[in-house]
Amino acid sequence: MIGWIWENGAVPNALVSEAGLITLLIGQTVAEVERDLIIATLRSCNGNRTRAAKTLDIAVRTLRNKINEYEANGLDIPAPVHLDYFTNQ
Repeated sequence: MIGWIWENGAVPNALVSEAGLITLLIGQTVAEVERDLIIATLRSCNGNRTRAAKTLDIAVRTLRNKINEYEANGLDIPAPVHLDYFTNQ
């Protein structure tokens, strides 16, 4: 778990109430929560930066700048997954 988000995405809504989610966030900085949300969103979008930016409702440039910052700090950022539609891979 990175901060309050599991490796495979955010804690499912069915498992955590709003109060429970807030309790999980206490002790985290806004920057840490933002970082975890961005990385989890990138994972859920298979690394697609445009789709992640739209999901987060931020500019692609803003997302790119955040990714560059995180990579400079040594974080592993999900790489875009390129599917070959002709071979179904």
